[in-house]
Amino acid sequence: MQDLKRIVHKLSQAVEQNKHIIGAAVGCGLFAKYAETGGADFILVLNAGRFRLMGYSSTASMLPFGNSNQMVMETGIQEVLRNVSSIPCIFGLCATDPGIVLENYLDDIRNAGFAGITNYPTVGLIDGVFGEALQEAGISFDREVAAIQKAREKGLFTIAFVFNEEQAAQMAAAGAHIICAHLGFTKGGSSGVKLTISLEESAARSDKIFKAAVTVNPDVFKLVYGGPVNSPENAEYIYNHTEAMGYIGGSSFERIPTEASIVRVTELFKKYQEVKSENKQLRQQLDLHTAIKQADYVRYITSYVTMHLHEPITFDHLSKELHLNRNYLSQLFRKKMGISFSEWLIQTRIGTAKDLLKKEHSSIQDIARQVGYEDASYFSRLFKKETGMTPSEWKEISHKNNKIPRN
Repeated sequence: MQDLKRIVHKLSQAVEQNKHIIGAAVGCGLFAKYAETGGADFILVLNAGRFRLMGYSSTASMLPFGNSNQMVMETGIQEVLRNVSSIPCIFGLCATDPGIVLENYLDDIRNAGFAGITNYPTVGLIDGVFGEALQEAGISFDREVAAIQKAREKGLFTIAFVFNEEQAAQMAAAGAHIICAHLGFTKGGSSGVKLTISLEESAARSDKIFKAAVTVNPDVFKLVYGGPVNSPENAEYIYNHTEAMGYIGGSSFERIPTEASIVRVTELFKKYQEVKSENKQLRQQLDLHTAIKQADYVRYITSYVTMHLHEPITFDHLSKELHLNRNYLSQLFRKKMGISFSEWLIQTRIGTAKDLLKKEHSSIQDIARQVGYEDASYFSRLFKKETGMTPSEWKEISHKNNKIPRN
């Protein structure tokens, strides 16, 4: 467990150096390890992270699908604390859990190696009739405030998720080191919420929360979490319009980027040739634009022909495309390539046909068409003239020897 004074000092240094404080809310040791590597200032172990790993939304963390405190304790001890060495790990405490004795459980948290607590899951996310029923039953936000106060008294670092000015003032009075404006579940990805408040509303709400907190404790650290703030750009908007000193991310750090990454990698393995072809076409298009920009007309011709090899291509068409005199362009081509355009075109088409015959099981007719010859007989005669053998002979020998025979 890290020393409380050291944690506060490091965060204060970051603020003084105009560096944003970043907390990563995770559900496994792997994500914790790489969040630390990426520069996170602290790790929060939350039951929401475990549900995200199961493929569910963070909203599942608010329902009776498991013992939240037990989940966090097991994940923290078995995975996170073992993988994080230089930054504090914060326990996501369900303070309204009737199965714990708060004083004793805070000692268990500290003894396990956690540096502090945060109030999650929080009843602050529950409103309406159910929220009123919880309040009447004594299952209230006040118990979360009491947990933060007790944890602070025991020398633990404390992060308070709050949803309005009143809660911000309560948590600041209880001694919370960080007041985090919780803007709702994070938008984005396949299992994220679809509707959230706007960035403008998020900034306005956060600003009110921070002002209420600093009125009670001017030294409190001010962070934001969730809602539409799911990217560095959106976080930057909040920084520019509030006194926020940093950001805590959960879904935005692990679920959303992991979803995109796994889908992309799987597609690459499944459709590698298609993706490779798409990338090749993109590079060719860029090459065409670059050649025109640099007035490299011969390069444009070779790039264009490579992309359109299956089409009828004439030098007249190319000279008109480039708005250049045909004879002048022909001289440029021969000077740079050492042969005429017609000779180069035949060599390019036959060379491509060699590769296709070696790699593909297509018919001679199909390959002839792929390299720009509708007449397979003419293609075969031209091929034999260039290589000394027919396409069928080349195909048979190359497949037999698993290599292209020498000319």
